[in-house]
Amino acid sequence: MKLFLANIQEVQFEHMSLISPERAERALRYRLPADRKRCIAGGLLLRRFLGDAEVFTDEFGKPRTRGGVCFNLSHSGDWALLAINDREVGCDIEQHQYIDALRIGKTVFTAREREELRAAPDRLGMFYQLWTKKEALLKCMGEGFRRAAKSVDVCGGSFEENGDIFYLKTAAFADYTVSVCVKNASADFEFEFFEIPPLR
Repeated sequence: MKLFLANIQEVQFEHMSLISPERAERALRYRLPADRKRCIAGGLLLRRFLGDAEVFTDEFGKPRTRGGVCFNLSHSGDWALLAINDREVGCDIEQHQYIDALRIGKTVFTAREREELRAAPDRLGMFYQLWTKKEALLKCMGEGFRRAAKSVDVCGGSFEENGDIFYLKTAAFADYTVSVCVKNASADFEFEFFEIPPLR
């Protein structure tokens, strides 16, 4: 499985002409230019790697394609991230910010996750590993944070529920952490950097 990354610094307002009307309308609703760029970058990734596949949102708010291709989008800081797979997939990217990892961890992490966080030499790095794995898992399950974050434990490389196994994988680059979750299949991945197309 490949993860496609696009840097939003190359995105221009005029790139909206290259994305779907629905995505362009969503981009216009963002007030901050950086948020608008992230939305446009996500649209450019979708157009490049899903083509004209019809995208819709299911009853849980998870975007899907009618052709059966599974995908998930995430963005943070300067990067937009797209994961595509033939199985249910969830992904998350987070730019590291200096936070009180233990205090925030109390509200979202299980007892075992909090213990792993306390014992970590790099608490900030561990916080983002746990956080991105948890978000990727919940997105893969189709529930997002409608489900209580503490109801799933992501200390290991997988999570089992109702006969399904959700496999998790994490990587870091620069000051970002990326996690991917795949249902009933390996979550191994490679990064591929996508260049924003130049405007003519």
